[in-house]
Amino acid sequence: MAGATTAGLGALAGTARLLFGTERIYDHGDTAGMGALALFGAPGSFGDLDSSQDGVRDTRIVTVDVPGWGFGPGQAAYMSTVTSDGTVFTATTPFSDNQAQPTGTGMEIAAFEPGSMRFTRLVVPSSTGRTQLPRADTGFRGVGGADVADVIVTGSAPDERVMFVSAVSYFGWDTAVYGELPALGQIRRPAPGQPWSYDPTRSWTTDQLAAAAPPEAAANAFPHEGRGEPRWSRGPAAIGRLPASGHLVIAQYFGSSSLGTDQGALLVVDTAGRVRASWQYPEVQVFGVPVVVNPREVVTDPTSTAGDERFVLISDCRTADNRVVPFPVQEFSYSAGGAGQGSGTITPCSTAVRAAVDGSRMETACFDDNGTLYVARTHADGLHAATLAVYPKIDGNRGLVTRTPATDGWPWRSWGVPNPPEHFVAGTDTGGLVRSIVFDPASGAVVLAGLDGTVRAVRPSGRGRRMTFTVGQPIDIGLRHLRGPSSRYIGLRRGAVDVRQRVLWLPVNQLVLDAIAWPYPPFKLDQWLMRIDLRAVLT
Repeated sequence: MAGATTAGLGALAGTARLLFGTERIYDHGDTAGMGALALFGAPGSFGDLDSSQDGVRDTRIVTVDVPGWGFGPGQAAYMSTVTSDGTVFTATTPFSDNQAQPTGTGMEIAAFEPGSMRFTRLVVPSSTGRTQLPRADTGFRGVGGADVADVIVTGSAPDERVMFVSAVSYFGWDTAVYGELPALGQIRRPAPGQPWSYDPTRSWTTDQLAAAAPPEAAANAFPHEGRGEPRWSRGPAAIGRLPASGHLVIAQYFGSSSLGTDQGALLVVDTAGRVRASWQYPEVQVFGVPVVVNPREVVTDPTSTAGDERFVLISDCRTADNRVVPFPVQEFSYSAGGAGQGSGTITPCSTAVRAAVDGSRMETACFDDNGTLYVARTHADGLHAATLAVYPKIDGNRGLVTRTPATDGWPWRSWGVPNPPEHFVAGTDTGGLVRSIVFDPASGAVVLAGLDGTVRAVRPSGRGRRMTFTVGQPIDIGLRHLRGPSSRYIGLRRGAVDVRQRVLWLPVNQLVLDAIAWPYPPFKLDQWLMRIDLRAVLT
């Protein structure tokens, strides 16, 4: 999906605190003594981090060789999640960083088990068992397959599962031969001690999701776009678990030509693949100018109650001539209704808002366990961080709703209005665009990771309007030492906290973006996982 520009990365360099590892060899499974920062990947893939300067090895970051580590051709590390046993799952995105421009031929998810140092490429087969699904047109040079746009954990042992969505699960191959890939899938352990594996019995293609949905919901959520092709998934870009019902809210990034709209949509399904609710984003105008809204991120409020499960949506926005419109955040409510399909409802509670009228964008968000919303923002240049915006829950609601409710006509009367938060966190506007913001329940801190390769922690105190914040120094996690040829880009994506081990896992990816004209034949690039000891970061 749309992402920040990566030009001018050198301008993001700044002063950062360095955290040092140790000088010893680690046995497999021994990660506790690795120091604050450890980078896991294929042997020999760590660039300057494994080099020596003046005969002294740079020990800021411990590098860990993992035998068998490696993503498939054209697949880069993307969003992550952690299961209760500590397994880290990493979604995949094309090297183009655009799911509509695939650079591989299949679908896969990476699973890393730190305790046994085991890396597994979980290759997802199609409905006919194919794992290589190239587009037939030779002009696309063999690319095909699909991305995995997001991953989350649902349930608990022994039925804990990893669920995933694919933004573009079909790319023009012959479905009679190659079948279809899932738009919504599940991974599970068949039995304790057995490896994690893809579960085809609890995974669904767009056609399967539509077949089980009420006709109106199927027509809107999974429309027919092309003769002889599967139904269109509309680009599931993000997935979140609603805390009371356990249902899954999905952001559908794209519009639909057959429905006559460029606007994206929202969808709620249960873990059995049944559509519970769908909601089409309305046509939007700002001062008479149409705005295209592409839902990109959904984040659920853990303090929600049944019948009123809250979540926020962040969307990429542009005009018809592709000029960027500052990205807003918007709050919604979901009511599960009865037990039947289509019985739920999605209701906008606030209009779509910005934190300030300065061209800044609402980039990515998380909630803490009190229902306080933290929104990482980006300057108008799309490259540098702006100050963190904090909307606490006060008397049962956030200021998103109390100050800018979704009254009649909001898509043209109030869309994009400013709603300054209760708190702007001073000192969080240095460094790069924030790619990852996560909450650490053990400390109550929020941890931000930026495009410039720095991580910092924000520790709140107090509640509501009386909150104060302690902002840690930025910590350099060494991405510049991994940078290869100028045709490649090293970045990071949303991390995941292992609550029991008190560590943050950050996917570190290597892309080519537009440095090579797409499409190009699939090839491999190194990808990594960074382990950050939160106890060290938060000192």
